[in-house]
Amino acid sequence: MSGTVRVVVVGGGYAGVMAANRLLAPRSGRVRVPAPVDVVLVDPAPRFTERIRLHEVAAGTRASAGRDWSDVLHPRVRRVAARAVRVDAGAGHVVLADGQDVPYDHLVLAVGSGARADALHSVTDQAAAERTRDALARLAPGEAVTVAGAGATGLEVACAVAVARPDLVVTVVDPGGAPAGEPAIARRLARLGVTVLAGTVDRGTGVVTGDDGRDRPAAPVTVWTVGLAVPTLAADSGLPVTADGRLLVDETLTVVGHDRVVGAGDAVAVAGPRGAHLRMSCAAALPLGARAADTVLARVAGVTPRPLDVGFAAVCLDLGAGHGHVRLVARDDARRPWSVSGRAAGWVKEGICRATVSWLAAEARTPGRYRGVAGPRPVAAA
Repeated sequence: MSGTVRVVVVGGGYAGVMAANRLLAPRSGRVRVPAPVDVVLVDPAPRFTERIRLHEVAAGTRASAGRDWSDVLHPRVRRVAARAVRVDAGAGHVVLADGQDVPYDHLVLAVGSGARADALHSVTDQAAAERTRDALARLAPGEAVTVAGAGATGLEVACAVAVARPDLVVTVVDPGGAPAGEPAIARRLARLGVTVLAGTVDRGTGVVTGDDGRDRPAAPVTVWTVGLAVPTLAADSGLPVTADGRLLVDETLTVVGHDRVVGAGDAVAVAGPRGAHLRMSCAAALPLGARAADTVLARVAGVTPRPLDVGFAAVCLDLGAGHGHVRLVARDDARRPWSVSGRAAGWVKEGICRATVSWLAAEARTPGRYRGVAGPRPVAAA
């Protein structure tokens, strides 16, 4: 191959930034890349967002989860501040919202996930977290807050709000109630005065229906942390998608029938057993972004890309005021019997939050350095 290869990355989250940086590596594994690579990152955000810190923004304990792009992005990556609305895979270009076309030789789709359009409040991006923060700030002492969902994000939001505003009545609502098998989390919630209710929340009205069938009035503020949606870019472009709109890729992260298009991050679904355990998370996004870049570089070099090999090590939660909870998991995300809670776990969680940015920055300085993509070094969940 001769001449410059242009690779366009759509999406500037953890997966997209990792992919963009790694695409500038001179090697893909043991294969030297035979042509210079020009990388274009398409993302409308003015700053990179540390999404795993947005619950702190919503609670008002952190002003911003944004970082300058120069903190995490290689200087040779050209950033286009625009929103992609369609991919023409046949012609090999991305159509932007203003009608301009960005041509590509290879494409990485890493558009991430966000709140559904009908969500009342959420913490899926900086603007949403700021709207939630402002809504909470308007509440008077004694008023209620409902957090819909008892997953990692829901628990982090509930604890952050309870610490920042102990004068509010915080309730977590989830069909399964409190997280099963995690008494340390239940004790922490109880100490913070957070109630966990088994039930559902009406997305339109915020009315809570308990598992006893009784309705509770809607709280003045309801924060949605479940039912994440992905952008419709892949579906609008006629690319294969799952029922929930995620881009369908094989175990090399390639879109079947479109060898020049790969996907990474929350907005992809990996077909086959190697991807069945992957959940929407920063922990999966980073290695998926790296693997997407490796697949592109392998194709540029004319070799067969390696199949995916990504696993987990732990689920880490921020439970407010320096407290945390760390649950060890197997590579396939199956729960292990060991966990740690309290300030030691909070220290681990904070270390992982800092490490995510450090990994991106290190990849920007030395593309190809990141090693969390395969083998015996699984990544911990953030």
